[in-house]
Amino acid sequence: MKYRIWNRIVRGSFVAAVLSLLGLIAAYDDGSTLIPRPAAAQTVAAPATRLAAAMATQRPAAGKPRIGGTLTFGIVKDIGTPIPFVAYTSTPQYVKDNVYESLIMFDQKGEIHPWLAESWTPNANSSEWTFKIRKGVKFHDGKELTADDVVWSAKHIMNPANGAAGQGQLSSNVRDVVALDKYTVKFTLPGPRGLLPQLLADTSILHIAPRESVASAQQEMKGGAPPPGTGPFKFKAWNPGQEFHIVRNDEYWGGAPYLDGVRFRVISETASRAAAIQAGDLDLTERLGPTFVQRIKSGRIKGLHYMPIGAAGIKQLVFNTQLAPMSDPRVRRAIALSLDKDAILKEATFGFGVPVLAWGVPGTDWETSSSFKWKRNIDQAKRLLKEAGYSGEPITLGATRGQDDPWVEAIVRQASEAGIKFSIQNLAGAELIQKTIAGELHVSVYGGGGVGEPLVANVQYIACAGGKPGISNVSKHCTPEVEKFVAQYMEEPDRAKRLAIWKKVVQKFFVDDVAYYVIGWANDRNYVWRDKVKNWGRGPGQEYTHAKGGLWRTWLEQ
Repeated sequence: MKYRIWNRIVRGSFVAAVLSLLGLIAAYDDGSTLIPRPAAAQTVAAPATRLAAAMATQRPAAGKPRIGGTLTFGIVKDIGTPIPFVAYTSTPQYVKDNVYESLIMFDQKGEIHPWLAESWTPNANSSEWTFKIRKGVKFHDGKELTADDVVWSAKHIMNPANGAAGQGQLSSNVRDVVALDKYTVKFTLPGPRGLLPQLLADTSILHIAPRESVASAQQEMKGGAPPPGTGPFKFKAWNPGQEFHIVRNDEYWGGAPYLDGVRFRVISETASRAAAIQAGDLDLTERLGPTFVQRIKSGRIKGLHYMPIGAAGIKQLVFNTQLAPMSDPRVRRAIALSLDKDAILKEATFGFGVPVLAWGVPGTDWETSSSFKWKRNIDQAKRLLKEAGYSGEPITLGATRGQDDPWVEAIVRQASEAGIKFSIQNLAGAELIQKTIAGELHVSVYGGGGVGEPLVANVQYIACAGGKPGISNVSKHCTPEVEKFVAQYMEEPDRAKRLAIWKKVVQKFFVDDVAYYVIGWANDRNYVWRDKVKNWGRGPGQEYTHAKGGLWRTWLEQ
């Protein structure tokens, strides 16, 4: 439950997450939210050389790609309906993303790339954005994509009567959409929205289908098939609860896929997916745990490869900074100094976890922006506790029952060496969130994640307005410095400067004040595939395709 709630928050625009779920982030005088403002006349474009370079990176580094073959992919749940717009989150979204596309697309690191739009330009204060639609893109029925299709799709999603997955996010950030000419679309916003491109890169919020292709609130297929998309694969067949079949789009604007098609087989039980991939009944599957992956890593299972999902999987301690003794930063620092995150990750994740200081995705400059590393120091922890007057009174530690058990065992054992006494509350996921938000726990073992810039994905967990924390600022920690840094970040159009501001946030919030102690990325849900599957890689989260590859650049070896 905790991860489902988290994913609903971080997957879309943080603007709508803050407005609709929190309602406590500072706003401009005109009522618009704190969103970065690109400089006037800033334009993002995809020159031919850039697009060619991107396409080149999709080719396998070694081995000649083979055209043909159908890949069998074991997925955890059915897509619900092949219709676009509705049932467009989690696994259904990742499946349909092979058929439908948005104007912009994320790569593996969460950076955005021009896609159905080849360029975009904001006005002086980013309250209007003009998108140039890529010419020559064809829907699967052969009709050309135009600005009218983009306008119709956006307005269909924004209409609450249609039940679209992206309705709340898109309507919170877009006031109107109009076609200026055949290949130009203008989005008019309620106020400055400097990160609109990142919002539109999320296909759960916006994807494009032909105008008038879906009736109002339509949930059933017309003529036995869903509307055509522009993606690398086309709809072939759907057996509800069993299988969804897509086939190659030979006319795909980005280059036809190597695969003839993909069969997505619904296998909800983890053990059954593991058995099927071992037996060769599946070529690729998702969400297998570290116990199975450890057998691959150790060589006990041959011929299989694995990759952890992205975007989710952080484990961290959230300190309630308004509840004594956690209101004393010396106690928070003492807990951090009593722990060895490498040892915790080794114990809890079989060594698959990756330690990080803050919320950055491993391997990105957001994660490596600070050189500080916590080092275990029991003597220093004891000194700080003595200075703070802590004498062993119980500190409540909330955790998700079952799921967090190995984490709790390691944390409690290590902290006890410094004289810290935790009183464990094993809770259901929803109850943990409720108690943490209500401020009833001293410390919580919390999940987390996010794609791309960590402060964009997680701003609600650090947000304050006038010194008062937002509802989802679960540490309850506010300082003028961090509030100022966040405001500067949201105003800054330059990525390099935002990175520098993020480094200041990390130093103040995570290091100096120790509002959170981030252990690392758990990497406890994995993709697994057979030897014959070549050149496959997930997107920045759990996506099956991305701007530089995924299923549309995957091929099968004979």
